[in-house]
Amino acid sequence: MSLLYEKVFRPLLFKLEAERAHRIAAFSMRILGKATPLRRLAAIYCHTESCPVRLFGLDFPNPVGLAAGMDKNGEFIQSALALGFGHVEVGTITPQRQLGNSRPRLFRYPPVGGIVNRMGFNNDGAEIVADRIKRNYPREKRTAPLGINIGKAKTTDIEQATEDYITSFNILADHADYIAINISSPNTRSLRTLQKPDRLEPLLAAINQARKEFSAKMGRQRVPVLLKISPDESFRALDIVLELALLYKMDGIIATNSTVSRAEPNSVGCTEPGGLSGLPLRKRSTEVVRYLAKASGGLIPIIGVGGIYDAVTAGEKLDAGASLIQLYSGFVYKGPLLVKNLARSMVHR
Repeated sequence: MSLLYEKVFRPLLFKLEAERAHRIAAFSMRILGKATPLRRLAAIYCHTESCPVRLFGLDFPNPVGLAAGMDKNGEFIQSALALGFGHVEVGTITPQRQLGNSRPRLFRYPPVGGIVNRMGFNNDGAEIVADRIKRNYPREKRTAPLGINIGKAKTTDIEQATEDYITSFNILADHADYIAINISSPNTRSLRTLQKPDRLEPLLAAINQARKEFSAKMGRQRVPVLLKISPDESFRALDIVLELALLYKMDGIIATNSTVSRAEPNSVGCTEPGGLSGLPLRKRSTEVVRYLAKASGGLIPIIGVGGIYDAVTAGEKLDAGASLIQLYSGFVYKGPLLVKNLARSMVHR
C-alpha cells in the first residue's frame, strides 16, 4: 500500500499546485471522517501493537502525532486517529477567522523531500473551531489526546499579542487536552520576537494566570501548555526560552517549527521564501531536541518534529530525547501508511 501511494497517488497529487493538492487531501480526510464504516475499516487496517506513552497527565496510544498545519481547523481529527496517529494537533488558530497570506504560499521540493510554506495562519477562528470540535470530537468520546495550537492574528500589533493568545486560550481550553503556544512561525510578522525574554516572560505569566482562572472556573485540573519553538535560535537563546519555560511551569516544548535557514546542503534549492520543513530540517531539529533534553536534564518533555520520514528518522528524535514525535511533511511524501509503520517500529525499539 505504501508503494501504491508513492507510485500512483502521490505523482497524481504532485501534478497539482501544492495548496490545491492539500485541499483535496483534506477533503478526502473529511469524507473518511463522515463515512463511519470506512473509517472503522481504516482503523482496523492501521491498528498496530500498543506502545503507549503517558505524558502531561495524558495517555497517548502511541508516540506518533499529526503536527499542526495539516488539519488547520479541526475538520478530520477522527480520520487522522483512524490512520493510527496517537494524537492530533490542530491549528494554528487565531481569535478571529483570517485568510492568511496571498497565494501561492505552499511549495514542494521532491528532490530533497522539503516543503516551504508561508500560509500565514489561515483558519476559521477560535469560536468556529471550538464549536466544530465540541460536535465532532467531544471530550467524553476521545480515544487519543487533542492538542490545539494557537497564535496571534496577522493584524495584531506585537505589543498586543498576549491578548490574542489569552482570547484563544479562553475559548479553546475546554476543548483541548493540551494547548500549544506558537511563538515560532516565520510567516507572521514579528511573531518570533515573542521568543525574546522581554516578551516571552509576560506572555507565559499571562497564560499561567489564564489557566489558573480556567481551572478554578471549570473545576478541572490545569490544561497542559506547551511551547512550539523555532529551530533558528542560538543555543544561548534556547537556554533563555528553557529557563522561562521551567520558571512558568510549561508542560513541554515542541521542537521545532519550520526554518528560514537554507544553510543545509539539501535545502539550497528550496528558493521560495517561507518556512522550510521536511528532510532539510531533519538535522537541525534533532540538534535542538538533543540540546534541550540535555540542558533541561530531562525536566521538561519534548515533542520532536522535523524531517521524520521513516523509522530511522523517527528513532533519531527519540534517541535525542523526545518523548513523542509529530510529522506533517513525511505524511505528504510517504502517505498515510507511514503512521502505522512508525508506530509499529517503536513497539520493537
